[in-house]
Amino acid sequence: MSSLAEFGPSSYTLAIDLFIRLLGAIYILAYVPFLFQIKGLLGKEGIRPIVSLLKLVKEHYGTKTLKRFYHFPTLFWLNSSDTALLCLMWVGIFLGFILFIGKGSALILFFLYLIHLSLTTGGQDFLSFGWETFLIELTFGAALLIATTPYNAFAWIGLNFLLFRFFVEAGASKLLSGDVNWRNLTALSYHYFTQPLPNTTAWFFHKFPMWFHKLSCLSMFFMEICVPFAIFSTPEIRFAAFWVLFALQFGLWFTGNFSFLNHLSVVACIILLPNSYLSFYLSSSNHSAPSFWVSEILVSILGTLFLFLQIVAFCRMFFRIPIFNKIIAWCEPLHLAIPHGIFAVMTTKRYEVIIEGSNDGLTWFEYEFRYKPGDIAKRPKRVSPYQPRLDWQAWFLPFRPFTHQAWFQAFLIKLLQGSPAVTKLLRSNPFPDEPPTFLRVLLYDYEFTSWAEWKHSGNFWKRTIVSEYCPPIRLTKSS
Repeated sequence: MSSLAEFGPSSYTLAIDLFIRLLGAIYILAYVPFLFQIKGLLGKEGIRPIVSLLKLVKEHYGTKTLKRFYHFPTLFWLNSSDTALLCLMWVGIFLGFILFIGKGSALILFFLYLIHLSLTTGGQDFLSFGWETFLIELTFGAALLIATTPYNAFAWIGLNFLLFRFFVEAGASKLLSGDVNWRNLTALSYHYFTQPLPNTTAWFFHKFPMWFHKLSCLSMFFMEICVPFAIFSTPEIRFAAFWVLFALQFGLWFTGNFSFLNHLSVVACIILLPNSYLSFYLSSSNHSAPSFWVSEILVSILGTLFLFLQIVAFCRMFFRIPIFNKIIAWCEPLHLAIPHGIFAVMTTKRYEVIIEGSNDGLTWFEYEFRYKPGDIAKRPKRVSPYQPRLDWQAWFLPFRPFTHQAWFQAFLIKLLQGSPAVTKLLRSNPFPDEPPTFLRVLLYDYEFTSWAEWKHSGNFWKRTIVSEYCPPIRLTKSS
């Protein structure tokens, strides 16, 4: 009984308070940078306007209003103007601040869940990343956890299992993919230069010998697959697991730019810290009267359902049982049990698309993205937790032909139209006064330079042209 009590939320009240506060900080980190991108990405004059998407969804479902709301849950059904986009972002920032200063409640967390679910649903390619779903799941679980006094035990177990599932699936997905580079432990020798947005540290780490990369890979598998089992152990072992998982996230942050993923992962791990280790630094702010029994029953039912979905999602990864697929499909629009794990297959080459414009079809000038590799002399920089979503999405382009990239086709049209909201997303626009007559896209093979090459030229990259990704295009009158 004592061990069960030690695992319960009553032994982690300080960590829960801190977790809720820092979850609010994550929303601020995620939304403030997005304020300057959302109009160019999803606004009326953006690359993938939400208003156009909603129109297509409405036409598809016709009079089936409830089905439309179920399969496409978003507050933008009420208003999808650019003003509404920005207002929803500001509301999210304000609510995140309320959480951060310790004035949060289950209702605020539920509103944040609705806001981020709305953005993820309507964000299309630009909010299709795993950390968006992880943030949604954590927010929903946190809302259930603090909805009652004392904290709800079922939601607490669900949150712990979500944390366990998040890390184990990250490691298991790499092995289950069958990718030879993960299995022979050489994947990290490619990772540092093929990841979406390398930083300067990655350039140095790429120079380390193969034994270092293999040892790092083996350590990562141990941290992702073995250590999470300590989540269901004693407070002392959970405390040790926190620092191991923290070290893993610090290493990923130190050598890469993964948006707010590493920050969010550390915040999630806060729930591993028992009161006995935090009481010297923090004091509890939860002095509310016990909740009404009806509320406790209702929240316990929802908490049990949340835990059930986490277990089903985890089992589904290893056991292809049809009923598991159906359950996950039913709740998929709510983003409460989506599989986790990125880079399950390691890319061994780095291909970059370079967009060029011309007025005569003979002389071409390059557009430059803000952070993704382009100029070979530009040092790769640290940008996380900021996520330049256009740059991130461009990383995926070489994996599919141009004809299958609807968002990129729309992006090129906006460049030919000279849309200010879109060109502001770029570092440099070689046609600031009038848009070009022609655009073309070339595909290059990029590699980090060696020590000798860097000392000789000062360049961090070297590149070789591979092919034409998109032939010269221009606007027609119908465009």
